[in-house]
Amino acid sequence: MDDLAPDHVRAFIARTRVAEMKSRGWRVLGPGEEGSILMEGPMLASRTEVLDAPIGGVFDDLIARAMERADARDRMDARRAA
Repeated sequence: MDDLAPDHVRAFIARTRVAEMKSRGWRVLGPGEEGSILMEGPMLASRTEVLDAPIGGVFDDLIARAMERADARDRMDARRAA
């Protein structure tokens, strides 16, 4: 039971959502932290997307914003130099 199955996820689920998660195929493993239960359930259907774009592509968004800020600074520096 202590071995993690690669096709399952363990998470702390709010007590108010336990029934909903059970209906989705999750099972209770034991008590969790404040107001939650430790549960295990099937991996997300879009597992390859999760692996290809960790955290929903947040890193791509952060990099894009950083590049925009850098480009804006370069433009300001070029205007000052002219």
